[in-house]
Amino acid sequence: MSIEAWSNWNCPHCKNANRFEEVYSYNGTNISNLKTLCNTSIQNSYNHIVICRCTSCWKIIILINDQMIYPLWAQRNSAPQEVPYEIAQDFNEACLVESLSSKAASALWRRCLQNIFHEQGIKKKDLNQEIEEAIKTLPSHLSDAIDAIRNIWNFSAHPMKYTQTWDIVEVEEWETEWVLDTLEWLFDFYYVAPAKLKSKRDTLNIKLTAAWKPNLK
Repeated sequence: MSIEAWSNWNCPHCKNANRFEEVYSYNGTNISNLKTLCNTSIQNSYNHIVICRCTSCWKIIILINDQMIYPLWAQRNSAPQEVPYEIAQDFNEACLVESLSSKAASALWRRCLQNIFHEQGIKKKDLNQEIEEAIKTLPSHLSDAIDAIRNIWNFSAHPMKYTQTWDIVEVEEWETEWVLDTLEWLFDFYYVAPAKLKSKRDTLNIKLTAAWKPNLK
């Protein structure tokens, strides 16, 4: 993400498209000195710091090497409202920390996936076995997607590491994309699509009742 002062972009705080200005002082702190200090003390790791603020909500945004470190924000949308709270919370938190630690995000995604299975009544010795069980009941496109996750997380190579979903494992960027897409597909299959169907059925039943006709079951 390339963000510079005196440019227009969407604010991660207020979500509005606004002009952003460079910050020279904030709550008594000289930002220019802070930038100089940071660039000097951590120059081996970072070489470009952007500190600016939104001209709409006046909140600060800080980026290091084009990576936003404040505020934390997710590039993906939050889990749909139909998803159970604990599952949605793990998914949203994983997306939030993805840019800072793909390992931590991966642990949360695994717990999210396992909780989806548990909520569907699939409980086995470990996540690998639960994936095997889930594959039997899902459409082919979803079973293929979940089966690919087993290769991404390499269960066969390290079977003991995955008895706990919060194990820390190396994750590549393309692997992250696949896991996130798969979770969103599962959200739609298990929660969003059934909720939409129920809403349409309820609406139709109201019309059928008004017409003195039998309701859909």
